[in-house]
Amino acid sequence: MEPWLAALIILGVAVLSAAGMLIVRRRAPAGTFFNDPIPGGAVYTVVGTAYMVILAFVFFIAFESYGGAKADAEEEATAALAMFHAAEPFGPATRAELQGQMICYAREVISDGWPAMREGAGSSVVDARVSAMEESAEQIPVNDAKQAAAFEHWFALNEERRQGRQGRIGEAEGLVPPVVWLILIIGAMVVIASVALFADREEAAVTQAALAAAVAIIVVSGLVLVRFLDQPYEDKSGSIQPTAMKRTLLLMETEPRERGGTVIRCADLAG
Repeated sequence: MEPWLAALIILGVAVLSAAGMLIVRRRAPAGTFFNDPIPGGAVYTVVGTAYMVILAFVFFIAFESYGGAKADAEEEATAALAMFHAAEPFGPATRAELQGQMICYAREVISDGWPAMREGAGSSVVDARVSAMEESAEQIPVNDAKQAAAFEHWFALNEERRQGRQGRIGEAEGLVPPVVWLILIIGAMVVIASVALFADREEAAVTQAALAAAVAIIVVSGLVLVRFLDQPYEDKSGSIQPTAMKRTLLLMETEPRERGGTVIRCADLAG
């Protein structure tokens, strides 16, 4: 969610809450709707605290999910670069094939995999590249112990890459289910609307409006923050971008050029 949209939502709800409070205040009796406001205030405190505890719990889970998605993306990119270097012990043709596949994998993760995750799905293009990459590795002729060790190391790194990719794709669907969103929204409405019970026509209008607006800002800010963390791959400010994979791709493409190699054309490789 863009910052300007988040700010507009928060301020809009605050303005509506303040306006609603002023409307209720005109019809409110002196000294609020309660004969004794102390028990009412205590009940509201319990309700508000319970809601904020629930919101804080959901926020913590969403924050953990956001951090996990970022860590998985970093793990995948790191493993991809390590796989690129792990192909060095093989012969020139095999090395060129494996390293070319890794370069194309990184390109397709950036160009196709990330947009697909914004829709909560994986990428068939990247899936095809993974299959081609693994098929190429399985056909490697192992001629000595050094190459055998490199072969095992490459597949161990491939498993790390697979785990990182599956982890970040798993976070793309969002962690907070619809029923939880329903509970959070209903709870927010109750907490914000309940402030109107403390309307008092003898109190200053500015004070009453500020009270309603402050509660609305805190509650809605929490909801907006959970919404942002629950959709980590949206193409918005603060969302997780394929920064690590772009860095990996740059390093992988630089080395062949420095050795005088040709530019990798992914269309020429199976995938």
